Amino acid sequence: MKSWKIVISAVFLLFAGALSTMVSSCSDPCDDRICKNGGVCRDGECVCADGFDGPLCESKMYEKFIGTWDGTYRCNGGIPTNETIIISPNAGLGPDDVVVYNLFAQNVTLEGTILNQDITLTPKTVNGTDYSGLGYVDSGKIITLYITEKNDLGTFSCVFNGELYTNP
Repeated sequence: MKSWKIVISAVFLLFAGALSTMVSSCSDPCDDRICKNGGVCRDGECVCADGFDGPLCESKMYEKFIGTWDGTYRCNGGIPTNETIIISPNAGLGPDDVVVYNLFAQNVTLEGTILNQDITLTPKTVNGTDYSGLGYVDSGKIITLYITEKNDLGTFSCVFNGELYTNP
């Protein structure tokens, strides 16, 4: 009699385990995940539309770049100068487009596109000088921009290193 009880108990436990596995494998990891701004949930994680990031695609990619950046600007290994640049959203364009103000002696404005932590500056000619560049933001508080300036005098490789200005 005991052997039948053991067999029935074993069959019941096997059936319960199989049913439990079957039910748990049917749950969708995206059931509780609501992705924003056109993001799509895949395997429990949001895959964001272009220009958005964050766990739920809740942030515009450019937000970590927006602000006033105080730092130094140096070209071709020369003496660094103190500079302040301003980065703002490029109104009317996408959530990954920005405008960089006050480059090169505070008189050049360039547009850029953000991808994650990186920025690519759109090549532009101002008064016969060609500008282009790229850079990145580290930890949301430090920016590095590598900018090339080409004109009749030659090609200049410049670097801006700055920190996000915060009111004391």
